[in-house]
Amino acid sequence: MVPPSARWAKRPPVTIEALSILYDNLTFSEPADCAVGAAAFTAFWCCCRLGELVIPSPNLFDPSKHVSRSTLPLAIFVLPNSSRAAALRIPWTKTTREGGATISITARPHRTCPLAALGQHTLINANVPANAPLFAYRALTGWSPLTRQEFISRCNSIWTSQGFPPMPGHAFRIGGATELLLQGVHPDVVASQGRWTSRSFLDDRISNVDTIMDSYAQQQCLSRPAPSV
Repeated sequence: MVPPSARWAKRPPVTIEALSILYDNLTFSEPADCAVGAAAFTAFWCCCRLGELVIPSPNLFDPSKHVSRSTLPLAIFVLPNSSRAAALRIPWTKTTREGGATISITARPHRTCPLAALGQHTLINANVPANAPLFAYRALTGWSPLTRQEFISRCNSIWTSQGFPPMPGHAFRIGGATELLLQGVHPDVVASQGRWTSRSFLDDRISNVDTIMDSYAQQQCLSRPAPSV
């Protein structure tokens, strides 16, 4: 048995309100802000580790570990429920290592939709070379990679200016999982989206999990068709 002291502390999530504040305060016509928004909305809705999307420093881009611009534009397909979606292949993850993973990106009926943000990033930063990091953006000297520190600093500068506390990078993944559960998405689907191998992430990672699961149950009751007479 894993002792309590060895378990991960539950982490505060980025909320949909905090994500919306980013949208409202980023300037999407500006290349750097457009890249930040696309990375933020993808990390949140796709339950990604931040290190899967942005690079640790300008000189540490490794194509064998970091996803590149060559994945754009994404091929869009339509799911059976008529939602638009795309698949993003990343070459390396913390758990699968060089086995990589495929991230499912589904359109969301919200202004922070990751597919829309990635599409805008593709257009605004169109002249960035294919061998650059995925969220690299146009700059005066040609292009610049979006680093983890730059990303976090930009997000936190917006949040603190709006009276929100600063958030760490891992808060996006947990925030996205929490929001999906609150919207009534099945826990197994959320686990698959975040590439957790079981539902143990609920107890290990999600704050207020009992309240959230109660909300999930209520969502299921509301959406369940009435029994036949």
